[in-house]
Amino acid sequence: MKTPALCFAALALLLALPMAQAETDKNQVSAQKVSYSEPKLQQFADAYRSIVLLSREYAPKLKAAADIKEAEAINQEAQGKMIAAIEATGLTKDEYQQIAGSLKSDPALLERVNKILQASAPAQ
Repeated sequence: MKTPALCFAALALLLALPMAQAETDKNQVSAQKVSYSEPKLQQFADAYRSIVLLSREYAPKLKAAADIKEAEAINQEAQGKMIAAIEATGLTKDEYQQIAGSLKSDPALLERVNKILQASAPAQ
């Protein structure tokens, strides 16, 4: 019965990857308001979209994991793919995390990113 709870914990870790270091960098980001170019925000939006898709792909795998070791292996694989997806957009993991951290404290930046995501959202 503990496996589902552990899977959900692993999933929470998987979903927290983009924000993992953002908390550590929070003081640095809040101390200085960073300005990001539209191309940089487009890269962030592309990376974010890829991470969401990977999260959706790996959630059922984590839920179906037989034990915590399998869940950890799946989680590690997913995180590796998420980092690769970030880097494929031209951002580093640190740049992605810095922008993600800035979104928490900058509503105008969050609005800009949301507009980019909405403008480039695939038709459903």
